Amino acid sequence: MRVRRLWPAALLLLTPVLAACGDDDPDADDTPTAASSPTEETSPTEAPPSSPPTAPAPPASTLPAACDVVSADDLAEAYGMSFGAPEVGGDDSSENGLAWTSDDCSFESAGLAEVTVKLTGPEDFTQGAFGCPQPADDDGIVEPAADIAGATGGWWKVSNPPEFEGELRACTDAVLLQIDLDYEDGVQYEGDPLNQSVGLAERILTAIAG
Repeated sequence: MRVRRLWPAALLLLTPVLAACGDDDPDADDTPTAASSPTEETSPTEAPPSSPPTAPAPPASTLPAACDVVSADDLAEAYGMSFGAPEVGGDDSSENGLAWTSDDCSFESAGLAEVTVKLTGPEDFTQGAFGCPQPADDDGIVEPAADIAGATGGWWKVSNPPEFEGELRACTDAVLLQIDLDYEDGVQYEGDPLNQSVGLAERILTAIAG
């Protein structure tokens, strides 16, 4: 009788032990996942070397070519002598801290004179600001030439005797026009070279403004 009463108590004592042992079993959901494979390190992509900055292109000239605005007939009318075919050229000038490049058109009257028409725009000044520079007076006489129709100012230069070389500059906001007049030694010219050159300059400025 005592044994039969103790059997259920023994079962009750064993039940917590079995339950405790059951908690030690690993949960099916807690299975360790496979360790992720280490990602391969990639080296940063190197940017291609940058090209050195290119210098800006110089602005295109807005002036016509000198030989497009003057002809041998224009010179014959201005100076009273016949001239041959034009010769295209160019010239670099430097005076009083300024430097510029001109587009030239030259004409020759055989045995008498040579005339060169030079056109320079603001973009043709390579040193200093565009303007109406006064010619150097170390080898001649320079005076203002203000009465040129279509020009905002100008200069007239004549060489020291006995040779005669005249240089007229007529200026606007868009062009520096220069006319070089070079007589052969001993030639007796007719008329007034300044007035003749001014008349030619006015004709050229009108053609440029065209």
